[in-house]
Amino acid sequence: MKFSFKYYINLFFVSLIGFTSCKKLDDEPVRTGATLISRLYVSFSDYDQNNSSLKNMMIIDPADTNNLDNIYQYLSPTKGGGPIHFDASARAIFQASLTPQDTFLQVIPFANEIYGIPGNAGAIGYRGFTNVRGLAYYTYAQQNGNSGSSAIPFLLAVTNRGAGNSMLYAISTPSGKVGSKGGAPIIDKQISLGNVVPTSLTLLNSNDSNEKLVLVGFDNDGTNNGSGFAVYSGLRQQLIDQARDTIVSKERFAPMMKVYLKGKTGLGSVSYAPNKGLLAVTSGKEVLFFKDPKTLFSGTTDKKDIEPDYVVGGTNTGLEKPWGVAIDDRTEEGKFFYVSDLTNRTISRFSLVGEGDIKPDIAAKTYGSLTPNYIFLDARAANIF
Repeated sequence: MKFSFKYYINLFFVSLIGFTSCKKLDDEPVRTGATLISRLYVSFSDYDQNNSSLKNMMIIDPADTNNLDNIYQYLSPTKGGGPIHFDASARAIFQASLTPQDTFLQVIPFANEIYGIPGNAGAIGYRGFTNVRGLAYYTYAQQNGNSGSSAIPFLLAVTNRGAGNSMLYAISTPSGKVGSKGGAPIIDKQISLGNVVPTSLTLLNSNDSNEKLVLVGFDNDGTNNGSGFAVYSGLRQQLIDQARDTIVSKERFAPMMKVYLKGKTGLGSVSYAPNKGLLAVTSGKEVLFFKDPKTLFSGTTDKKDIEPDYVVGGTNTGLEKPWGVAIDDRTEEGKFFYVSDLTNRTISRFSLVGEGDIKPDIAAKTYGSLTPNYIFLDARAANIF
C-alpha cells in the first residue's frame, strides 16, 4: 500500500487538532455534486485510562461496497464508547459512554462535510449522564406567525441507573450547550422512567410530522411480563408546550402502551427504518425484525404481547452476542443491515432480503483487538443537508 506525501501532511495536521485518520485503503474519486452516502459510525467500548491514544470511534465510508475496509479512525474523549448517533440537520455526531465514571455527552461536528470527516469534539456535562443506553435527535418546527418557522432541536438520552432512578433527558440546542456556555440550563427536562430500566431509545414517526413516539426498550419494567418496549406519546407537549421542569414524574409522562416480546430477553440496541417499514432489535444471539412498526406500536390497548415477524440468527450468521444493529433505509439503494458483535469483536453485513440462519454477504470484519459496541448508519441518496 502506497502513501502519498499529501497523506503524511494531512496526518500531521489532523494530529494537531486531536483527530487521527487512516488513509482509505481504496483510492476514490473526488466527490462533487450529489453523492450517495453510506457511512457506518462505530463506537468501540474499549477504554484504558493509561492509554489516552486509544481510538474509540471509527467511520466505515462507504459501507455498502465490496468490503468494510474504508475507515477513518477517531480519538473521541468518551471513556468507553457507548451509544452513537448522527443527524444530518445537526451536522454532528453524538456519542455517549456506558461507564459510570463518564458524565459527558460528546458533540462532534464535521470538519469536512463532503468527506464526513469529524472535527473537534465538544462536551456537554451533567452528573446524570452515566450509563447511557440510547441517544436520539428530535427537531420541532415552530411557527413564528407570518414570518415562517424556526427549528428547535433536542438531543435526547436515556440512562440506566436502575428501577426508580433511570431517566430520559432532553437538551435543547445541544451545540449551544457545549462547554456549559451562556448560563442557560443544560437540561430542559428530566423525565423519570419509573420502574422501566432502559436498554435503548428510538423515535418513531407518527401522523404528525412535528410529533414522535418515544420507544424505550427494557428487560425490566417492574413486572414479570418480560422484555419489551414502553411506548410514550406527547413528547412535543413535554418539551415545547410546558415550562421547563427540573424533574417530570413517571405519572406525568407515563407509557401509553407496553409491548412485550414473547420468549425474548437481553435486548440490545434498535434500528428503525421507516422507508422499509422495519424495526430491528438485537436479543441474545439473534436479530429480531418487526414489520410495520408504526401500526405495531399504536392502538387503544395498554399492553401487547408480540413475536418477531422473522429472525436472523444461527451458526451460519456467526453471531454470538450481537449488540448494535443498523438498517440501510434508502428506498432504492438500501440493500443491507449491519450488526456489531461483542463476543467476536466483529462488524457483519447481511442482505436485507435474507432471514433465518443466513451467512453475511461478505466476511465479518475485525478491527484489531477493539470491541465494536453501538453502531449507527448514515445512509442518504445524496450528501445534501
